[in-house]
Amino acid sequence: MDKMTEMVAHMVGIFHTTLEEQRMREAYDKFKALAAADPENDPLEAMGINFKTKYSLEGFTPGLRYADSVHNNPGDDIASPFFSGANYPILKLPPIVSGPDQDFPIFAISAEGRATLTLEPASSVVVVTFQEAYLTDNDMILLGDGETVFTDPAEFLAQLQTYQTIAAAVAAPVSSEMIVPGENATADAITLHDKMSVAEVSSITGVAATMLHGAEAVGLHINGEAVEKIPTLDELMPAFKADDVEETETTDDGADEDYEWPDPFEGLTPGYSDADLFDTDDGHAVVAGANLLLNEVFINSSWLDAPVFSVMGDVVNLNIISQVNVLVDHDYGTFGELIDSTAMNAATLTATVTTPVPEQGEEVAGEAENLGLPSNWAVTRIDGDLIAINQINQYSFVTDDDCAELIFGSTNTYIGMGDNTVINLTDLAELGYGYDLIMIGGSMISVNWISQVNVMIDNDTVTVSGNAPADISGSDNLLFNSAMINSVGVDSYGEMQDNFAAASNDFANGANSIDESVAHDSVFEGTEILRVLYIEGDLTTVNWIEQTNVLGDSDQVHLALENLESTTGASATVTTGSNAIINSATINEFGVDSQVAVNGDVYDDALLYQANLVDTDADPLGVAMPALANEAVAFLADDMMGSDIAPEDTAIVATAPESTASPDVMQTMLA
Repeated sequence: MDKMTEMVAHMVGIFHTTLEEQRMREAYDKFKALAAADPENDPLEAMGINFKTKYSLEGFTPGLRYADSVHNNPGDDIASPFFSGANYPILKLPPIVSGPDQDFPIFAISAEGRATLTLEPASSVVVVTFQEAYLTDNDMILLGDGETVFTDPAEFLAQLQTYQTIAAAVAAPVSSEMIVPGENATADAITLHDKMSVAEVSSITGVAATMLHGAEAVGLHINGEAVEKIPTLDELMPAFKADDVEETETTDDGADEDYEWPDPFEGLTPGYSDADLFDTDDGHAVVAGANLLLNEVFINSSWLDAPVFSVMGDVVNLNIISQVNVLVDHDYGTFGELIDSTAMNAATLTATVTTPVPEQGEEVAGEAENLGLPSNWAVTRIDGDLIAINQINQYSFVTDDDCAELIFGSTNTYIGMGDNTVINLTDLAELGYGYDLIMIGGSMISVNWISQVNVMIDNDTVTVSGNAPADISGSDNLLFNSAMINSVGVDSYGEMQDNFAAASNDFANGANSIDESVAHDSVFEGTEILRVLYIEGDLTTVNWIEQTNVLGDSDQVHLALENLESTTGASATVTTGSNAIINSATINEFGVDSQVAVNGDVYDDALLYQANLVDTDADPLGVAMPALANEAVAFLADDMMGSDIAPEDTAIVATAPESTASPDVMQTMLA
């Protein structure tokens, strides 16, 4: 190379060398930083260190030995019933003059020698649950020439909204807002009691209603009639659904040790298994109904109770059950044997005593022996109200208005446009506190409210050209309301006693304990240690359940069955009914029999209201509806047209809008 080129190459070489050094230096610095951040964690070796001790550990010694003499009679040192008769070694204690001001975790010793016990106060519990389910499953299937004219499902939606309004009017005689704890709780509860006393059955045309008050409402009732037994849900399910239940029970009963568990990975990979994805029975089946709507609530509560109550205010104890079924079922066209639908309201209201009732000539346990009075007591107080609230609201609104024009050309066919399942479920178990005496400075309020409404419109139209199908079912629906209020422990009311009233006044003025005038009352005989809770305000217990099912299942099906059996060798079945809408609510309150001393008034009542409106005769497009609607409006309040009712301008078209994410395969295919 010439001189100039060599100089340039030399400069470039120096530049590259310097660049590589800098790169290596940067990498080396990072390496050093990482090494410094991760120090070696080798165990330390203590070299050259020896430990010596002149003591050696022996085995476990069950008895403690002290240098001083052992005292075998601690009752001489502590005047307390907890130590009387005790025989175990303790240290010599100095004489106790008075107990300390602070509370010890277990007890302190008072000037009288009585141990001052501490007690945890009860806490409040509030559960507010709103469950809503909305489903629109309006399918359209056209397998024929497409000349069949269908009614737009939007018309059925407007009809469904109208009958939902009528159902609200039928339930209006016992409608109310929930009792809210606070300053107005007592007044609101008394107002609800007054409404119960004057409530009357609905007078809307076509409504079969029954209202029972007080003791008449206690027991088991179906559609207003007292019964000895309420049928199970399995006995009432439509035939189409009952087959599924029987198959499930057979499978469960047939399980044994040789049962072959299914492969959990089967079906995850295409071609992994030879099993069919969906097995169909022989023949052609069209299912446009068979929907299931279920609202279910279980409340098992044992939150707060005592065998003795002292209430300076009023006592309000109310149990209300309201059940309404509205069914509109008009079938037009070709149908097989008519299976009647079932609209049933079932209610159970019971109270069970916990104190055994002696038979004639039998001595009551404890009467012959000398029962002692409490030798000690523990007192705790709550400044304010104590509340236990369970508010459950469940609402389901489903439309399954299907349109289908079908021609069968295969051997076996199953077309499912219904068979939807919607479930709202709440299950509560609340276990709380128990005392021997609960003193309430305000009122004692207990309200159990169950309101259940079912609305179903099942107006089906089935037309057939050619051979008649083997079975077409348009009815066999179930509307079932089941409500149970079971109380374990019965309250008996009496006048306020002077000693309880004086103690309550002392608590209101800031006292933190009771005296012997209360603790040694005869009602506490046989109680060794008395547990007392004082509540400055109200004790409010409310279980408020509202359940509503609304189902529109107006199906339109046209079948072209010319030479069906000769062509396919199979018969056809059509199911446009067999729907089941169910409300089930159970309130179980567990406690003990209680004596309640009341300074104010007692409001104790029960109400059972059961109503059915079944319309199977009128024209489905509304010939008989205006008269019903006009009467219903007279019973409606402004707040009944709230958000629970779907807006009337909701657009429902014959086919669903395109949506590749739709969970309904049929609607996605037809969009």
